[in-house]
Amino acid sequence: MILLPLTYFGPISWWKLLQSSKDIVFDIHENYIKQTYRNRCTILSANGKLNLSIPVKKTFGNHTAFKDIKIENNQNWQTIHSRAVMSAYKASPFYDYLIDDMNVVWTRKYDYLLDVTLDSMSIIFKILNIKPNFNLSNSYVKADNNDIDLRKIKNFSNFVENSDNDKYQQVFNDRFCFESDLSIVDKIFNTNSL
Repeated sequence: MILLPLTYFGPISWWKLLQSSKDIVFDIHENYIKQTYRNRCTILSANGKLNLSIPVKKTFGNHTAFKDIKIENNQNWQTIHSRAVMSAYKASPFYDYLIDDMNVVWTRKYDYLLDVTLDSMSIIFKILNIKPNFNLSNSYVKADNNDIDLRKIKNFSNFVENSDNDKYQQVFNDRFCFESDLSIVDKIFNTNSL
C-alpha cells in the first residue's frame, strides 16, 4: 500500500505516482501538516514561480485531522487563484478548452479543505481521462514495513523515474529556464496530458 497526502492541484510528480501506483490510500485522518501541497500549488507566472495557498484554520490546533481542516473564507483566495491562473496561462495552448472545468474550484463555496482537494482531483481525472485506484481512509492509518508512507514527503519527484526528463513548452520559456514539477495545471494547460 502507498500512503499519499491529498493535494490541491498537486505537483506533476504526485500525479505520476498516483497514475502509476496501485493500492493507494489517502489518509484523511492524518494530522494536517503546514507548508505542504495539501493546501497549495505552484504555478509559473510572468514573474517566476508563484505559490497559491488556500488559507486554512486548524479547528483543533496542531492535532487537527486533515478531514477537519476548515478554509478561512474571509480571504478572497478563490478570486486570487483564478486571476493568477488566468494571468499565467491565458496564452497557453489549452487554456480556453480547459478553464471552464477548472473554474469549478474557484466558484464553488467550500467549508473544508478536503472538499476542495477532492474536487480538484476530480477535475484533473476528467481532463486527463484517468481513473486511478485509491481509497480514503476510515481512520488514521498506521503504516507497517510493507507500506510506502509518503505522507510527510515534500518532494515527490524523488519517487518517480525520470521526473526531470519530462520537459515541455511552458508559457514563459522566453524569460525562464524550464521549471520542473510545477502544479499539474501547468502541464495540462501547456500539453493537455500528464
